[in-house]
Amino acid sequence: MRIFYYDKTFDGLLSAVFDAYACKIFPDRLLTEGETAPLHTGVLHYVESSAEKSLRVHNGLRAKLSRRALGALKLAWLSEEAGSDELIFRYIRKIFDLQRFIETDLADPDIFAVRQTANKVASEAHLLRGMARFQKTAQGVYFAAIGPKYNCLTLLLAHFMDRFHDQQWIICDVKRGYGVFFDGRDCHEAFLPEEGHTGGKLRDDLLAEDEKLLQAMWRGYCSALSIKERVNPKLQRRCMPRRFWPYLTEKQD
Repeated sequence: MRIFYYDKTFDGLLSAVFDAYACKIFPDRLLTEGETAPLHTGVLHYVESSAEKSLRVHNGLRAKLSRRALGALKLAWLSEEAGSDELIFRYIRKIFDLQRFIETDLADPDIFAVRQTANKVASEAHLLRGMARFQKTAQGVYFAAIGPKYNCLTLLLAHFMDRFHDQQWIICDVKRGYGVFFDGRDCHEAFLPEEGHTGGKLRDDLLAEDEKLLQAMWRGYCSALSIKERVNPKLQRRCMPRRFWPYLTEKQD
């Protein structure tokens, strides 16, 4: 069995593809440092992540894939699902090795799996564009916490930069422990100390003076709109999955 160790980044994965073709050794498994190689491992190769190697593979894919298919590969990576890196590696091999156009061949299990995974990540990002709830801080910066199933925070930035281009805001992925701060011009990676919030809800002393009142008014408005006789919990869970509820103002006491 042939094992490649890499740093679990997308650049690292593309560097692994480069090394495989350069050395003419194709891995059976992709592992990261600390993971134990299976018994009967014949070849161990440690991939050195390189921007140059990654760019060469990326340019090769751009020449063979449509923009949509290349985007699907990146979305599949953001899924963070077990085995997604090996799935993407197999997909890339087929793109480079086969002479025919196969990105739309959904009869191929790897092509279909990448497309299906990408659709799930894109759907999660679409839901989050409407599910993010901002809280105004005492410094005038708006803060929103999310806990998506997939690592799709970066997919939200263009939407909120366009919608709130004249404001400063932070969107924090509390599940993965990182966030993005928009200063009115550019985005920067940001981290919020755990003591600053509980489950994505900021401490009262960090909120603007009128924020608690506005949150109460919003909950009252949502409650007044609901018609008890027409409540449909099954439909509500389908349109507004339960995993988003802890971060929604209208679902908090």
